[in-house]
Amino acid sequence: MPRYCFTDNEGNTVCRVYPMAKIPKKIMLGKTVFYRNIRAEHTDVRHTPGNWPMKSDAAGVHPNQIPEAYQHSVKVGIATEFTPDGRAIFTSRKHRRDYCRAIGLHDRNGGYGDP
Repeated sequence: MPRYCFTDNEGNTVCRVYPMAKIPKKIMLGKTVFYRNIRAEHTDVRHTPGNWPMKSDAAGVHPNQIPEAYQHSVKVGIATEFTPDGRAIFTSRKHRRDYCRAIGLHDRNGGYGDP
């Protein structure tokens, strides 16, 4: 079941799970009314292609290799930062495509224009 978020007038947000056919427009918690907040439902989602920056496991490196990988990305002209655990951080679809092509990575499940 999907997760839905609700926000009150003071900016407090709570998330609840409901069946898709029974999504309430508002919920009551105690005496406080929380209204559905679609924007909050779509924040901090990082594993869909439309959300940038994207953190990639496939283009990542071992944490010990982060400085070397960063220097290599600068050398090929596509500066790419890495998370402390070694995942590559892509800022846009073009950045992802250019970096993957530069290191020879091919996405067999990619769409049109993907590496």
